Amino acid sequence: MSDTLELFLELAALSSPPGEERAVADVVLRYLSDLGLEADEDAFGNVYARVAPAGGGTPLFFCAHLDTVPPDGELRPVVVDGVVRNAGGTILGADNKAAVVAMLEGARRVLAEGRPHAGIELLFTMQEEVGLLGAAAFDHTRLHAELGYVYDQAAPIGEIILGAPYGQGMQVTFHGRASHSGMYPEEGRSAIQAAAKAIADFRLGRVDEETTANVGVISGGTATNIVPEWCTFVAEARCQDERRLGEIVQEMLDACTFAATATECEVETELRKSYSGYRFRRSEDVVRLAASALERAGYEPTYALSGGGADANVFNERGRRCVNLANGMVDIHTPDERIAVADLEAMVEVTLALVETARA
Repeated sequence: MSDTLELFLELAALSSPPGEERAVADVVLRYLSDLGLEADEDAFGNVYARVAPAGGGTPLFFCAHLDTVPPDGELRPVVVDGVVRNAGGTILGADNKAAVVAMLEGARRVLAEGRPHAGIELLFTMQEEVGLLGAAAFDHTRLHAELGYVYDQAAPIGEIILGAPYGQGMQVTFHGRASHSGMYPEEGRSAIQAAAKAIADFRLGRVDEETTANVGVISGGTATNIVPEWCTFVAEARCQDERRLGEIVQEMLDACTFAATATECEVETELRKSYSGYRFRRSEDVVRLAASALERAGYEPTYALSGGGADANVFNERGRRCVNLANGMVDIHTPDERIAVADLEAMVEVTLALVETARA
């Protein structure tokens, strides 16, 4: 078994939902220490280490997140026919532990083989899955590098993400009037009915080529024989175009106001910016470097837009040019999540190719 696969299986067997990444962080800290690197944790728990330059060129930073979506079963990674899956009936956690491994193993190879490089920084963030919180909390001025990469796209190796959406979250609470549902239903005002009316008027799913919307959580009421006096739901919208996102969000807010009026309820809405989007041109340095590195590693570059946010969104908003590269993950966030052993190994080579290309 290769060192890359062994490390991935160790990490994949550890539960690390958002806010509970301690066990995985400890493995990463141990690994960095074994490499002779002085790693540190910031107040949020993000782990950072720097490999001082050993040559000229463009320094790079690499970022991966340590959390996964919460598992709802046993974590028992197994290798079957060259593919790593979870035999425990829940997620595998390749998102994003496959990236953690590729970056750590890439750094190990650079140091062990004495490869010249222009400087390498490694950042492992917390709570990415619940809003890119770790990346947002990290002091980006600590980074020496202006260019960086995350591997957080579930697609074949070679795909370069040129853009990711702007995201807007919202929490909506309807307030009605409680009454006995069997004896005095006409005196009640159903907050659940109001919420249902609003949601029924939303355009959900894939709204258009660049826009999606979703209602993910809803709760309300106290008992089946009481007209519910409150109901809360959490929704989101994403769009590659910030102006268009604003239009969709306003449309959703208008639907909530109309539903409240129609049902004689009151409504409170709280908007929460999730993250800012970004868009690269193929001619930009961080994209050209990625394309050259992929070709060096034997992959034909392809280009796409992502419908999901990643830590790259945060760094780009703060002026650090950061590209998301696909790393071969399949069916992330599901019990069928998997990744080929060959892709785990290949992303180590891609990491080395990025470091080598940055020397030019």
